[in-house]
Amino acid sequence: MKMNDLKKKMDKLFEAIEIEKNYFLINIKENNLSVHIYTHLDSDGLSSGAILGKALYRENIPFQITVLRQLEKEEILKITKNVRELKKFLIFSDFGSGQYLELQNQLVLNEKFKSFIILDHHIPQKVSSKEDIDLIEEIHKKTFQWQINPYFFNINGSSEISGAGICYLFAKSLNKKNIDLSSIALIGAMGDIQNQGPNKSFLGINTYILEDAKNSGLIEITNDLNFSSIKPLNEAIAYSSEIKLPGLTGDVNRTLIFLQTLGILMEDSNGNIRTLNELNQDEKQKISTAIIEYAAMKLDVEPSAIVKKLIINRYLLKNEIVGSEFHDLTEFSNLLNACGRTNSASLGIAIAMGDRKKAYQKSQEVHSNYKKSLFNSIRWIQDNHKIQHKEYIQYFFGEDVIPENIIGTVTSMLVFEKFEGFDITKPIFGLAKREGENIYKVSGRAHDKIVSKGVNLSQAIREACELSNLDVLGGGHPPAAGTKIPIDKSDEFLENCNIIIESQLNK
Repeated sequence: MKMNDLKKKMDKLFEAIEIEKNYFLINIKENNLSVHIYTHLDSDGLSSGAILGKALYRENIPFQITVLRQLEKEEILKITKNVRELKKFLIFSDFGSGQYLELQNQLVLNEKFKSFIILDHHIPQKVSSKEDIDLIEEIHKKTFQWQINPYFFNINGSSEISGAGICYLFAKSLNKKNIDLSSIALIGAMGDIQNQGPNKSFLGINTYILEDAKNSGLIEITNDLNFSSIKPLNEAIAYSSEIKLPGLTGDVNRTLIFLQTLGILMEDSNGNIRTLNELNQDEKQKISTAIIEYAAMKLDVEPSAIVKKLIINRYLLKNEIVGSEFHDLTEFSNLLNACGRTNSASLGIAIAMGDRKKAYQKSQEVHSNYKKSLFNSIRWIQDNHKIQHKEYIQYFFGEDVIPENIIGTVTSMLVFEKFEGFDITKPIFGLAKREGENIYKVSGRAHDKIVSKGVNLSQAIREACELSNLDVLGGGHPPAAGTKIPIDKSDEFLENCNIIIESQLNK
């Protein structure tokens, strides 16, 4: 995108955020309202809630935060039930656009209640894709006072800015001192995998937010190897989802021997295998050269093609302890996601807002258990060949092994880590039973390669719900979307998804 085009879009977005901020301040002052923030449970949602919470705390505005697994119709009805008596201003962050008609009907039309705003980055409800410009413009005109969404300004909410990014721009408009929350916005963007530029760089408005973080001395960017920075290095290489090395991938012992032959000391003083964080630049250079030579020989590809995958931007938070989960933006994001998806969302928000004492210790345990759950889920899917295929989609049921709160992450892992049994040319749908209800939570994911060919899961899921006569909310982004469906409708829903994906690919 040309810099002038980006600047024009940003100026329009900033102007709209100023309008929204003024609307917010006038409302809470004139009506003497405290604030109730509703936000999503993933990394981007918790980052969004933390940014808003910190900004309101600094303004001495009373607030509370409620984290929801999704903003479903039932939740909207609960929220609106006593809304006029509770004297609250409502903020919906990292969701709300996909449900804006329900919020409009329940709050504005039924309750004559206008003390709320939506700060979201998902495609608005009833919009099929970002190309549906006329409908997006119409929604913007009708809801501009209480809804901010990047698609209103021709900004891609799937890749250029996250929910946390929108919340950060709102917080910065509230008080310029909130520029120090820019790093939290990037943690949210990382959680939504928005570092999709060359060498895993950020794109669009995220680059503006990154400049804020750099100028504030919060973040430094280094060239690094494309492996986990905190796992034992032999494990990080052997289990890399991006770098596949015949003879090493999947084998931690052979990978360790490979590293030892380079003359690098692989154990620390306690006998533990060193991590990427613990290596100096000379050691990293040795490993980089050896991997390039090894891959060129085994895979018969040009070294330049390997370098593109092997060397990435590493975003490091300068004020955090080196080697901790907080130092590396990716690991921090993973930690928040673990908290949100293991019923420890308040812990994640406390950490993102700056708690580094008891919250840190507790989060270690949460993160460890979360990673075990993900590992066990993936192994169960593979060992039991749980992925089923239709002509244009693939799907699996979590049964009594994979709970609702991690089905989205497990589905994402199958796409990005390309496990056995997964077909990259088809979107995949994971279905997990909701505890105590005859309902499946559905998470759909698609690789960028088929999204570029026309697959839009947000549109597909909404259309499949309509074709299946389901009065439920659904949506998200083209590569990642979700909904909930009755268990007895799952076959019909999946077949409708299959039909719609076929249509999208054949357009």
